[in-house]
Amino acid sequence: MKDNSLITMNTLISRNETKFLANALGEELVMMNMENGDFISMNKVGADIWKLCESPISLDQLLQKLENLYDIGPEQCRVETTQFFENGRELKMFLFNN
Repeated sequence: MKDNSLITMNTLISRNETKFLANALGEELVMMNMENGDFISMNKVGADIWKLCESPISLDQLLQKLENLYDIGPEQCRVETTQFFENGRELKMFLFNN
């Protein structure tokens, strides 16, 4: 079943640790889908997002933290982070609670 709900600034986001096993590899993150054995590699930014989603966090709070970590403007941060989550939605890497 595909989740078509919109990700809003108030959406609570958390990692899907029941489906993915993750391990740091330098600044990157390597994840294994425990259902099918597929591997996913994330760069430093993806790894930081995974780390920040350890506990449920709103998209708004997450964006503020990312803006502080990286030299990025609010609009670009929102667009790129939302796209990251949309790309990962099909893999069910994260859980979204509106």
